[in-house]
Amino acid sequence: MPRIDAPTVVEHHAMRRDAIVSAARETLVAAGASAVTPAAVAAQAGLARTSVYQYYPSTGALVAAAVEAMFAEANAALGEVVARGDDPRERIHGYVTAALQLAARSHGPFHSVSIVDLPPMCRARVRELHEELVSPLRAAIEELGVADPEIVVGLAFGAISAAAQLVDHGQPLKTAVESTVRFVDAGLDSAQRGGGRGRLSVV
Repeated sequence: MPRIDAPTVVEHHAMRRDAIVSAARETLVAAGASAVTPAAVAAQAGLARTSVYQYYPSTGALVAAAVEAMFAEANAALGEVVARGDDPRERIHGYVTAALQLAARSHGPFHSVSIVDLPPMCRARVRELHEELVSPLRAAIEELGVADPEIVVGLAFGAISAAAQLVDHGQPLKTAVESTVRFVDAGLDSAQRGGGRGRLSVV
């Protein structure tokens, strides 16, 4: 009988699944979707490859679980921070700050997750998860009543993503947050004066 590393079989399976997903996330972030194989994830998690297949029977399912977990953590954290803001600007500032903190800590979805590199079964779901990620930012920007919220959301999110890359390459987090907040604020000021034109899809 297999060794049970928890008080109950249910807890044992939950612990194993969490360990596998965590290892898959680390591999995805470090080396991309093509590196997320059952063998690589098993080695990262300190498990037998057969243990990985027990929970995720294909590479596609394993990648999907890693991507889902990565976005779920970010979406929950951002939603919580934004909800604490008393007005739209404060919520936007909170979103920028929390997003860059997440990027600095875990290289999450604010770094590029290339859809073309993902298994087909993941691509539609990633678009949905990305929309959930942007949703708190979009709601706050729309509440400001800017001239063209869609393009403003796209530009603001683009600034956050660019700042995340700078943090990844050594830019101090505090500097990146302050600069990005100022940049986004300037764009919001312009848009509130009616300067926004055109359309931009952020997904």
